[in-house]
This record gives sequence, C-alpha cells and structure tokens, in this order.
Amino acid sequence: MKKLIIFFVFGSLVFTSCKKEENKIHEPMANPPIENSTEVVNTNTAEDVQVQSIPTFKYAEADKFVKEYNTFITNYKVATANKDDKALKELGPKLNDFQKRGVELAKRIPAEEAVAFQDFLNKIEQEIK
Repeated sequence: MKKLIIFFVFGSLVFTSCKKEENKIHEPMANPPIENSTEVVNTNTAEDVQVQSIPTFKYAEADKFVKEYNTFITNYKVATANKDDKALKELGPKLNDFQKRGVELAKRIPAEEAVAFQDFLNKIEQEIK
C-alpha cells in the first residue's frame, strides 16, 4: 500500500511540474527592432540577363529568326527573374510559337548551317530551364 501511495505522489509531482503556465503576462517590447528601410529592391533588366553570343547565318531567314528569338529570350528571362506574372502570361504563348518556328526552320536550313542552328536552339532551351 505504501508503494502505491508513493507512486501516486511521485506521479502527481511529475505531472504538475511539467505543466505549462498559460497565464503569463506578455508585455510589448520596449525598443522593437527597426527594419532597414534603405534596402534597394533588385529588379533585373535586359543588361543584367543576357543570352550568350548569338551566331550569324548566311541563310537570311535563320539569321533573322536568331536575332528575334534572342531578343524575345532576353525579355522572357527578365520577366522570369522579376517574377512578373503578367508579362509571363503574354510571353508564354510566344515562347511556344518561337519553338515551333525554330523546329520548322531547322528542317529548311542548309546542311552546313544546320548544326550551328541546332546548337543555338539547344543552348536557348538550357538557358530557359
């Protein structure tokens, strides 16, 4: 019987000592920390996000496409870096159009320029991802 009483007393001490105290009074901080208001928000521009050097082609249609695609990709990367949802919604369908045009143009381009053109398209795909 003594063992049971000692066990219950010990158990009640353990449970009451581990009790969280909910009635603590919280006082506001006397000197709250001040956030740095001179922080500059970094917005990326086309100069910050550049596509690597673009090749030139003798095939005029391919050369024109590469320049247009390079300009578009620069704008797309700026919008992605700035997390501009509105611009990305506008540029998303255009990205698909450029990719389709690139595939179609790769079929028509002369063989001596086809490898360089395909390398350019692959490089752009890697930069987008």
